[in-house]
Amino acid sequence: MNNKLLYISLFVLVLILGGCDYLEKEPDDMKTDEMIWKSRVETEKYLYNIYSQIPAASLQQNDPWLGCSDEIDLTWNVYPTYNINLGNWNPSTGFYNKWSSYYRAIRASFIFENNVDKCPEISDDLKFQYKAEVKFLRGYYYWLILRQYGPAVLIKESTKIDEDWNAYSRAPFDECVSYIIEMMDQAETGLPLTWTDNKVWLGKPTKLACKAIKSEVLTTAASPQWNGNKDYASFKNQNGTLLANTTYDENKWKKAAAASLDVINSAASAGVRLYKNNENGDGTVFNPYKSVRDVILKNWNCEVIFARSNALAGQNGWAVHASPGPNNLGGVGPTQRIVDAFYMKNGRTIEDSQSGYVESGFTTTGGEFWNPKNLNVTTDRIKMIADIRSGDAWGHWAGDWSMYANREPRFYASILYNKRIIPQLPDDVVKRNYYSTSNTTVKQQDGYARVELYYGGISRSSGSYTFFPRTGYLALKGVDPQANMRDRVYSAPQCEIFIRHAKVLLNYIESLNEYDPGNADIAKYWNMIRERAGIPGIFDVYPEIKGNKDQQRELILRERQIELCFETDRYFTTRRRWLADNPDTSGDTDRKFGEGGRMWGMDINAGVITTNSFAFTGFYKRTAFETRVFEKKMYLFPIPQTEIEKGTSLVQNPWW
Repeated sequence: MNNKLLYISLFVLVLILGGCDYLEKEPDDMKTDEMIWKSRVETEKYLYNIYSQIPAASLQQNDPWLGCSDEIDLTWNVYPTYNINLGNWNPSTGFYNKWSSYYRAIRASFIFENNVDKCPEISDDLKFQYKAEVKFLRGYYYWLILRQYGPAVLIKESTKIDEDWNAYSRAPFDECVSYIIEMMDQAETGLPLTWTDNKVWLGKPTKLACKAIKSEVLTTAASPQWNGNKDYASFKNQNGTLLANTTYDENKWKKAAAASLDVINSAASAGVRLYKNNENGDGTVFNPYKSVRDVILKNWNCEVIFARSNALAGQNGWAVHASPGPNNLGGVGPTQRIVDAFYMKNGRTIEDSQSGYVESGFTTTGGEFWNPKNLNVTTDRIKMIADIRSGDAWGHWAGDWSMYANREPRFYASILYNKRIIPQLPDDVVKRNYYSTSNTTVKQQDGYARVELYYGGISRSSGSYTFFPRTGYLALKGVDPQANMRDRVYSAPQCEIFIRHAKVLLNYIESLNEYDPGNADIAKYWNMIRERAGIPGIFDVYPEIKGNKDQQRELILRERQIELCFETDRYFTTRRRWLADNPDTSGDTDRKFGEGGRMWGMDINAGVITTNSFAFTGFYKRTAFETRVFEKKMYLFPIPQTEIEKGTSLVQNPWW
């Protein structure tokens, strides 16, 4: 049995689950028991296709976690995110309907657990491991239901074809949390701490992944959405059972912190730590830019806790959608809110009068690392672009807009702004100073294959279409600079990360702050993230906030917004913290939270299409590119109306 080939096919083939509803059919409707449970190949196919319902962590056409967050705009109006952001959806719309597919996988997990012992070709040890895997998957799918829809219908055993679904109602949120924790605890007993010694199974859960899911679930359970939220006072089953606890419990934060600390304490034994370039064979000198860039790009690096192997379709699709035209789709646009969130290189916020931030005008000098080898800009063009692609050179150049000058390394690893050199283009593009698309040669404004996002710029076109970011920015994080995105020739594969160590550290300090804001671990683990990012420790910069719960919370959430940008965390953080419905007020261009109202970017439509250039200052005016609709009901997805109609006991989410 070739486990590696099976695992590679795991997420691209839906051999069993995709063709039937496991809430209604038994496996012998497709294949006989003898075919499935007597053959190792068929038994493992069944297992791997339970995995197949795990959704992508990166961009999908119908994925709402990026396009419906306040950090990204997806320019394409054919995607569901467009209508969701305008409020044009309801329980019958069917946007991102995962309810039924997750329950198919959950039901299949019971079928597998109850039948795997029948297979004579699988050892007892491996059966024990496989049962642990399906328990992890069962808990994980319930976690995905919980964060998207809220309280789930808890099914704890295999159901029958003729099950009376009228008898099934939703379980209270805290009961769902307890069941997920129970599944993770049980799964841990049959899983290794790491797959370091068995790399063909990378992507399967581990003890550390189980612990990390507990960190995620308990952090959400402790957050304001589910911990003392009076707005959910009427969220009840038809029998009056309250589905959300409306009484605040500080102990939930303690449980969340303990779960995160358990991951941290176990991480060293698993070889898990924050990724740094010089500790992982990429030179001997620490480079913060390389480190924060490559933690997403380096396949199965030391920071990864749970991920998907060989995710080529997602990796390449993200690069195509995020890279500028004319050869790519170029429509993944970071908002001005995330641009403004990044710190300056001195670790201060742009709102801080001591930060050195300048809002307007062009810079006259480059940043500290823009040309570390002092190469000649005219004669050493290829060497300079090579340094940019390798990560040895980074930061702003002379002539860039001042808003983008002297920012922290994570900014330059994440944001492709107007006039910046595009690293994911090959050397000959730079050398000859043009993009080549089909039979057309299009000149650049001033060489170095810079991104032209202004009105009339060539980065605003993609073949016969006009895809471009409405925000005036493109996402750069997660796009491999060693790829050739002019010709769409991709570089080495990378895993698709669901949870990495930095997220657990952020969970821990956020939880600690809510009940023990003076705890020394807050500075310890917060500074680990900032030190890796190349900026000073938080209390070195802001000593006056030390021990102040509210002020620390504000900057902890900001650190999270920056460190985990474009990794789908922001969508869920603004909702679990009950901040997504913050109102848009008149003249407020720098609002920190709120998913409704005006969303801001640069003025991409200013000027004259035939004469605009990088020197045109009108582009750099803060402009609302969209007015979004966010109503309180949108904190949760509606349960699909088709599911509501299947059973009389299933109640809809509040306000839908």
